[in-house]
Amino acid sequence: MQKIADAGLLKALLDRSDEHHAWAHSQFRANAPFHTCECVLDELAFLAGDARLGMKLVARGDVLLEFSLAEHIEPVLELLEKYQDRRMDLADACIVRMTEITDACRVWTVDENDFRVYRRRGRQTIPCEFP
Repeated sequence: MQKIADAGLLKALLDRSDEHHAWAHSQFRANAPFHTCECVLDELAFLAGDARLGMKLVARGDVLLEFSLAEHIEPVLELLEKYQDRRMDLADACIVRMTEITDACRVWTVDENDFRVYRRRGRQTIPCEFP
């Protein structure tokens, strides 16, 4: 099963003051390595205020980058159009696309409000782990 990390999981892991830090820490201990995309790392850099933190997770092998946005422009754009009323960001669109190309997957995220609404392949719910 491909384990996919959203920015919220990574931020909570790195920020001890985050309300979901304990959950993120336990999830990393039990499930790493996680897959993600560059857009999630960019969002993490903004949220954490330090681009080095996400890159250190990649360098250690705790986070794997195997998704290429360049190879999925059209389906990601379709997701952004579909969820424009929710103001879906690029990182979320990439995460949803990652779930579409891998049947056996699960997303770890703190963004329950959006990921309960997003669908893959039209109407399929996205398997998620929430705090």
